[in-house]
Formats: sequence, C-alpha cells, structure tokens
Amino acid sequence: MKRTRSFLALFIALYVIMTTSMSCNKFKGDQEIPAYIHVDTFLLTTDYAFEGAASHKITDVWLYIDGNVLGCYELPATIPVLERGEHDLILIPGIKLNGNSSTRTINPFYKPYEIESFNLEEGVIDTILPTTRYYTKDESTIEFSIEDFERQISLKESDNSDTTIILTERDDPNVWKDLEGNSHYSGYVWLGDTIDFFCIMSDEQFKNLPNQGDNVFLEIDYKCTNAFKVGLLARVGGVEQIDLVYVNPSAKWNKIYINLGPNITDYQDALYFDYFISGTLDGAQEAEYYFDNIKLVYRD
Repeated sequence: MKRTRSFLALFIALYVIMTTSMSCNKFKGDQEIPAYIHVDTFLLTTDYAFEGAASHKITDVWLYIDGNVLGCYELPATIPVLERGEHDLILIPGIKLNGNSSTRTINPFYKPYEIESFNLEEGVIDTILPTTRYYTKDESTIEFSIEDFERQISLKESDNSDTTIILTERDDPNVWKDLEGNSHYSGYVWLGDTIDFFCIMSDEQFKNLPNQGDNVFLEIDYKCTNAFKVGLLARVGGVEQIDLVYVNPSAKWNKIYINLGPNITDYQDALYFDYFISGTLDGAQEAEYYFDNIKLVYRD
C-alpha cells in the first residue's frame, strides 16, 4: 500500500514538472508584435445628378494584403497584421445584406480603396481614412432608378392601399439630413383611425433587370414607428407578390440594402417587376413612416 502511494506521488510530481516545462518552452523565443491598421469608417462620395445622395451604412471593412484576404472587421476596427515592410492594401466597404448581421458581405457597387506599397511597422498603429464611390459607367455599366423626393414623387399607392405617400416640408424636424446637416425633402406616410394599411410601389415597370444570379440592390433610408415590409411584384400572367424583408422600427434614420437578385432569377419569365413597401397599424393607435434615398442599383 505504501509503495502504491509513493509511486502515485512520484507520477504526479513528474507530470507537474513536465507540464510546467512544456508551458515554459511554449513561450520561449521571439514574440511577434504585429503592426496595426485602424479604420473608423468609409467616406462615400457620389455624383448627385446620376447617383443620388451620398447616404450609406457601411458597417465593415474587408482587408486584403497583396491580394490575399485578411478578414472582415466591424467598424471601427483596429486590425493586427503580422507582415512587415511595404505591401499593397485593398480596403473594401462591407454591409449587412438585408439588414441581417449574419449576412455580412462586400457591396459590389462600391469601389475598393487601394494603397500601393504601404509600410507596415512593428507595434505601430496606422490610421487609414478610406473613401469609396459607386463604380462609374466607364468602369462598370451600373444603372440607377432613384426616388429622392426632392422634385416630385414617382412612387404610387397600390389599389388596396388606404393612403399614399406625400412630401414633407423642409423644416420638418424628422426629414433626412446629409452629413453637412442640410435638410432635404422626404416621403411621409401616416396611419391612424380607419387608415390602417399602406402600400406604395414603383411607378416604373422594370423589364430588363439582370436575372442570372446578379446583384440587384434596393437601398432605402427610413425612420418609422412601426415595422414595414419590402417585396417584389412579378408580372407572370397575373401579378405575383414576393415578400422579401420585414424591417423593424427605427427612432432615428437608418438604411437597409436589400438584394432582389435571387428572386428576380427565380422569375426569369416575368414580363416586368415592381418593388413595393407596405405597413400596417398592427395594433398601434397611429404610425409614422419617413422614407428617403430609395435607389434601385444594378449592372446593365
């Protein structure tokens, strides 16, 4: 019995010595100290006449070094990098597709920000201020259909809608404002009393949208007290309604990017498409909806 206990004690002692030795050896040698790249946000610029307002919700940066992806990082981000010396960097704007944090992706219509021969130094935090814009027609045949509510409203109410969308006044405190704080006209929908449902839709019938799995983005800026729904109307003999995304209320201006492409691909025989936005009181006494900078963006 004494021998058994002695052997067990010896085994434990040897195990502790070996484990300690291994853990010490694990940290021997030179420790790599990374360089760091810090990115707060992207700045989007647009040609207003063709591309509309420079409204965006870029939430992420996708970082490439010498053509190899390092990862996707939520902004603001301080990114550790083990490379040293001069390297080519590419920073690509990332978004939450359909407003879902589990579907983070690059925005294929925004240009990457590229830096050649960027010097990475051990322990140094370099702050980069990336800019982006839409690809121009010379670079990629991007088409826009824009409702910015600045001149008139091109949206229309559906046959079963209880109300329509109207223009706000510029001095309405709830209107959309640009980065400089300038107020713009917005679209407004009110629900209450016996008016408990609205459905507005594009006036243009889109007949030539790409339907081979291509991206077709619908961008919407919004501020609202109740949820609303976004979808497509496909003309295939009759009109078929395709519900896509339910958007939660937001007390401040927010933005969503919705990819219509997969559903358009599913209806390749459709003669044309309309997009629609709808909402209900859903038990509330009243509801208010503000919309702005609605853009349909796709490659021809």
